[in-house]
Amino acid sequence: MKSINSRQARRLAAAVLALSLAFGSPAFAAAAETKSNISTGSSVNSQRFTDVGDQHWAIKHVTKLASLGVIEGYEKGEYRPEHSVSQQEVIVMALRFMGLESEVAKSKAGTALPFTVDNFFKPYVAYAIDRGLINIQEETADGTNAKTAWGSKEASREWVAKLVIRAIGKQELANQQAQSSSSFADSKDFSSWASGYINAAVSLKIVQGFEDNSFKPKDKVTRAQMATFLSRADKEATSRSSRVVTGYVMELTDRKISVLNAKGETMEYTLSSDTALYSGKDDSRISLSNIKLTNEVYLVQNQGAALYIELTNDQQKMETYEGTLAELFTDRMMASIQRNGKNELYDLFPTVTVTDKDGRGLSLSSLTPGSVVELKRNTLLKESKISQIVLKQTPVSKTSEGTVLSLNKDSNQVTFLEQGTGQNESFTLTARTVVKLQDGTTADLSKLRVGDAVNYEVKANELQVVSVKKPADFSQSVEGTMASLSSDKRILTINKAGGSLGAYHIADNAIITIDGLTNPSLFDIESGDQLKMDLVNDKIVKISVTSRSVKQFVYATILSYDANSKVVTISTESDGVGAYRLTDNTIIRFMGGPIQQSNFQSTFIGNGNDKKRVDLKVSKDKIVQIESTMNVEGTIAQINTSNITNDLTIRTAGGQNLTFKVNYGAPVEMFNKTNGTITDLKVGDAIRLTLTGNQDFVTNLMAKKTGVYKVLVTNSSTNQVTAKDETGSQLTFKVENNDQIINPGKQSHAFSDILIDEYVKASFSGTKLDNLQLLNSVRGKVTNVDVAAGTLTVQDFQGNIQVITVGQQFTIRQNANTSAALNTIKQNDRVEIIRDANDKAIIQVATATKRTVSSYDTVLNQLLLKPTANNDKTSYNLFAKAYLHKGTQTVAPSTFMENEEVMVYVIDDKIFEIEKP
Repeated sequence: MKSINSRQARRLAAAVLALSLAFGSPAFAAAAETKSNISTGSSVNSQRFTDVGDQHWAIKHVTKLASLGVIEGYEKGEYRPEHSVSQQEVIVMALRFMGLESEVAKSKAGTALPFTVDNFFKPYVAYAIDRGLINIQEETADGTNAKTAWGSKEASREWVAKLVIRAIGKQELANQQAQSSSSFADSKDFSSWASGYINAAVSLKIVQGFEDNSFKPKDKVTRAQMATFLSRADKEATSRSSRVVTGYVMELTDRKISVLNAKGETMEYTLSSDTALYSGKDDSRISLSNIKLTNEVYLVQNQGAALYIELTNDQQKMETYEGTLAELFTDRMMASIQRNGKNELYDLFPTVTVTDKDGRGLSLSSLTPGSVVELKRNTLLKESKISQIVLKQTPVSKTSEGTVLSLNKDSNQVTFLEQGTGQNESFTLTARTVVKLQDGTTADLSKLRVGDAVNYEVKANELQVVSVKKPADFSQSVEGTMASLSSDKRILTINKAGGSLGAYHIADNAIITIDGLTNPSLFDIESGDQLKMDLVNDKIVKISVTSRSVKQFVYATILSYDANSKVVTISTESDGVGAYRLTDNTIIRFMGGPIQQSNFQSTFIGNGNDKKRVDLKVSKDKIVQIESTMNVEGTIAQINTSNITNDLTIRTAGGQNLTFKVNYGAPVEMFNKTNGTITDLKVGDAIRLTLTGNQDFVTNLMAKKTGVYKVLVTNSSTNQVTAKDETGSQLTFKVENNDQIINPGKQSHAFSDILIDEYVKASFSGTKLDNLQLLNSVRGKVTNVDVAAGTLTVQDFQGNIQVITVGQQFTIRQNANTSAALNTIKQNDRVEIIRDANDKAIIQVATATKRTVSSYDTVLNQLLLKPTANNDKTSYNLFAKAYLHKGTQTVAPSTFMENEEVMVYVIDDKIFEIEKP
C-alpha cells in the first residue's frame, strides 16, 4: 500500500471533516453570497488612499502593502484603516503577501469547507488549509461548525500573530517559545495555543503590547494594524511577492533607478512623483536625495515601475577621493585632481554620473578646473574606475561675511558659516593668505580663532584675506606669579613659566577666590602669589590664588597683645597657641561694627581679665581680619539633646571642633520649614550659630544651604523668585536688595537680571538669602567636539561661536541618561551648558524629533503637535528664549501652521529650539 504524503493527508482530512459536519447537521445550508472587500484587480497607483493621509501613523505600512498588491481599497478610493479585519480577509492578505495568489487560481484544493466563508474567499481559505497556514482541527476546536460564520468573524490579535508567524515560515520559532513565560500582564488571557506565536511575533518586533503592559489577545485588529503587522514581518519572510526587489543602487536619476540584485543582475525601474520613499530605520519619509549610489534598498515594482522604495542601509560601498579638479580629459575619460598638494590621475567609467551636492544631474563637460569635486568608486564592481563625480563647489571669487566654524591645521583648511546664506563653506589656507586683526594690523594664521566674526575675500577658490571684525568669545586659563597690580586695579601683570611677563585687563566683577576667605577682593592678592586666571577674550574673569590659603580661626581666645610690635597672641582648642601681626590693612570689627587699630587693646584686652573670643583670618603671619565672635559657622559633628542645654559640636572650615551650650527653646531657622527645632538638625548639616554677648551660649541657629537652581517665576513687585533644584523640588525666596546679586563679568546686578529658565547659584542662611550668583548658560548647536582638549565649540542662538572648555570633570545628561564621555556628543547636537555648585560643567543634550504641528496656543505659549505612533507628548511650553527659525532667519511662534513638519529640540520638558525645513 502506498503512503499518503502530508499534503494529501490534509486534503483528505479537510474533506472528511467537511462532509461529517455537513451531514451531521440538518440545519446546514449554503452561506449567502457576500461582496468582497478585497478586489482582485491591480493598479500601479493603488497605494494611494483618500482616507490615509500623509500624517497617518500607518501610512508607510499601508503604502507598502498596497504597492505589493496585498491590500486594495473600497469604492471612492478609501482604505477604511480603522475598520476591523475579518479572518477571511487576513487569509487573502497573507497569501498575497507570500506571493501565492497565482497559486490559489491553479490550486485544486476542494472548497467544501467545515465552516461558513463568503464565496470570494473560499478558494483562498481552502488553499490556506492545503498550505498549512490554518488547521481545520484548530479552527473547529471551539465548536465551530458549518453554520458558523467563521470567515466574517473579526480576527483577534493572537490569531493574527499565529497567521503571520506561519506566513513567514517561523513555526519552529513559535514551537521553541511556546513554553517561555510572557512579560505581558494579561498573559493569563492567552488561548492555550497562543503563547508561542505571541512570543515569537514580539521577539521579531512584528507586534508589541500596550502602555499598561497588556497584549489584549482577544481584541480585534484594524486594517491599518494588519498592514503594519505584515509590513514589519516582511523582513523575516522566506516567500515574497514577485514585485519585491532587494539590492544595491547602481544608478540613480530623478527618472530611473538601477538595482544590483542577489543574482548579480542589474535591473532598471522607472521613477515618478507617485513613487513612495521611506527610511528603513523608522517610519519617516525621505527624499530621493537621501538615497545614494550603492545604498541598500528594498523596492516594490509593478510592470517595471518603482512604486515603493525603502532605504534599508545608508552605508555606501564607495571609495571616495576629494580634491580640486586640475584638468579633465574627456577624450580619454580621465580626470586629474589635486589632493594634498599633488596631482592624481583617475580613470572614469564611460557611464560616469555627475551631480551637484544636492543630487541634481550635471554633464561631464560642465565641470571646470578649480572646482572642488568628490570622485567615487563603486566597490561592488571589479573595475577601479570612477563611477560618480559630485561637484561640491565651483570655482569661487567673492567677498563675504561670516563666522569661523573650524580650523584644520593638518589640511590647512578653514570653514566659515556664511552670514548671508547660513551655509558652511571651506577654503584652503595658503602662505599667501593674509589675516587682519580688528585694529587693522596684520597677523599670522595662529591669531585666527574658531568663532571669530570675519570678512573674507576669495579669488578662484583661493582664500586671499581674512579680516577679523569681532574676536570670538575664547576661553583659556593662564598661570603665573603675581608681579604687580595697577593702582586702578584694572591691569594685572604676572611672571609666566620661562620668565616672560604677561599683562591682562581685569573684567568688571571678576571673581577672586582664596581658599578659606569669604568674598575676597583684588585687595587680598599679594605680590608673589601663584595665580590661576580664567580669561575670556584675553580679559580676566576669575583669579584663583593657588599658593596660599587664608586660614580661619573661629572662637579663638586672645591671650595678649603687644602694641609696639602689633602682635596678637591667641589660643585655640585645635591649634594651641599662635602669634600673628596686625597690618595697616587689617580689618578690625567689634560687635558687628568697625573700630580703629588704636582702640584694639582697650576693646579686646581691657584690664586683661576679660579674655575675648575672636574670629581671625590670617595669611602666613599677617592678620587679614579680626572680629569679636558673634556667630560661628561650620558643619554639625555631634548633637546631644539629652540635657536641658542641648550640647552641640560643630566642625569649622578650619578643622576646629567647638562645643556650645544651646539655650532651651532656641529657634532654628531652616529654609522651607517654619518653627524648626534642634531636633530637626542632623549631623553633617551646615549651620550658623548666634552667640550671647558673653559668647558662652547659643541663642539662635540657622541652617545653611547652597545650590544651583533653575528660575521658574520672578515677581518684581515683591522681589520674589520661584525656582527648582536638580531633583525638581521647588522653593520660593526673596531678594532683599541688589547687593545680594552677583553678576560675574557684568557691571549691572539688579533684580531684573534674574530671568526665567536661566540658572542661579543661591546661598541661604536660615530663611534668608545670603547671595545669588547669575550663572552663564550657553545654549546652541555643537559644531565641533575636541575630546583631547576637553572642549566643545557651540554656535549659540545669536550666531556667535563659543569654544567651551569643560575639562575632565563634567556630566552629560539626556533625558534620564547620564554620561561622562565627551565623545557621546555629536556635531549638530543641541546643548545647554551650565556650571553646578562645585563649578563642574553640566551638559544637557536636547532630545531632537521630527514632528507635525497642530497649532500654537498664544495664551499658554504652547506648541501643540500631532499625535505619533509612539504616543509622544503632544503639547510643550516654549523656553523663555526659545530659538524659532528657518535657516538663520528667526520666526514668530504664530508662523507655525497646521500639518507643517518641523524639527523640535526639547530640554527639561520645554521646547528650546524649533527648526523649519
